[in-house]
Amino acid sequence: MRARIAGHPLHPALVHFPLALWFVAILWDLVGWWQSDPLWWQMGYWCLTLGMAASLPALVTGVLDFLGLRADEPGLNAATAHMMVMLSATTAFGSSWILRALAGAPVAPSNWALGLALVGAALLAVGGWLGGTLVYRHGIGRSTEADRHD
Repeated sequence: MRARIAGHPLHPALVHFPLALWFVAILWDLVGWWQSDPLWWQMGYWCLTLGMAASLPALVTGVLDFLGLRADEPGLNAATAHMMVMLSATTAFGSSWILRALAGAPVAPSNWALGLALVGAALLAVGGWLGGTLVYRHGIGRSTEADRHD
């Protein structure tokens, strides 16, 4: 059970959108604090919102790829760690988003909301490193001869 189109895995292509949006959301929030301009906080809030929406297809394709791993897969432990870290990052960003929505965005994010986003960013860095380990060390996600004939 893998999410592929013409033998190409979807998950690696989809993860770039939430990653970029979430990191840019933090950037806009910091610029908003520096400039004291609610426009930046509004931009940060909407990048966070779009990142949450973009995370759903990335999450679904990642889970499908995970479920397609064999029980004897050498990278199974790394895949499990990657999934747990990335789910934690998504939870941190989701919690930040909820706090901001409840506060009535585009107000400045609370220390808790910004702190959760920063924790989420740190988790994304760790999860990305683990994802690279899956591909480059364990070869998970690379095409096989059977995939090339789909």
